[in-house]
Amino acid sequence: MRFAIVLSHALLVVASAAAPVRAQRGTTVHMDMHLPDSVAHVVDRSGARRADFAIVTRDGKATLLLMDTTIVAQMTDRGLADLKSPPGVDTISDATARMFAKMALGALQPVFDHGIAYHLRDLSKAQYGDGRLQLIRGNGEEVFKGMEMGHGSVMGNFAPADAEAFARKANDARRRLGGSGR
Repeated sequence: MRFAIVLSHALLVVASAAAPVRAQRGTTVHMDMHLPDSVAHVVDRSGARRADFAIVTRDGKATLLLMDTTIVAQMTDRGLADLKSPPGVDTISDATARMFAKMALGALQPVFDHGIAYHLRDLSKAQYGDGRLQLIRGNGEEVFKGMEMGHGSVMGNFAPADAEAFARKANDARRRLGGSGR
C-alpha cells in the first residue's frame, strides 16, 4: 500500500495563477509511505485522551497516538487550523488566485482530517536515534519515516525525551500484544 499526499499552499495557487505566487512560501505537508504488506490504514482522527500515550511535535502540528493495538499519526487541531487559514493565502494579491487557493484547501481538509494507523503487531522495535523517533518494521524499514510537515520530518520533530518515552511505551505495548516484529 502506498500513501502519498503532497500539499503546498503555494503549489495549489500556482496551478490557478502562477505569476502572483511564485515567490511566496507556503506550508508544505508531505506524506509518502510505502508499506507493501498493507499493515497501515487510514482511520478517523482520534482525540489524545483516548490514547494510552501521545506525543506532539515541537511545532504542535502533528501527533503520534499509542492506542490499544495501533500507532496513529495524525495532524493536531492546530495543524488542521493552519491548513484552513494559512497566512500565505491571504497575502495573495490576485483575488481569483486567492479564491482558488481557499477552495482547494477547503476541498482537501477532509483528507487531512484522518489519521494513518500502523499495527503494533507488525512493529519490530521502537527507538530514538539519529535525532528522530524510529518505528522499525521486521524488515528494517522505518514506519512514517517519509512523513514531512512544514519544512521537516515529523519523526524528527518530537522532543527527544518525548520520543524516547514513546519508544519505551510502544515496545511495552507490542510485547503485551505478543508482537513478533516478523
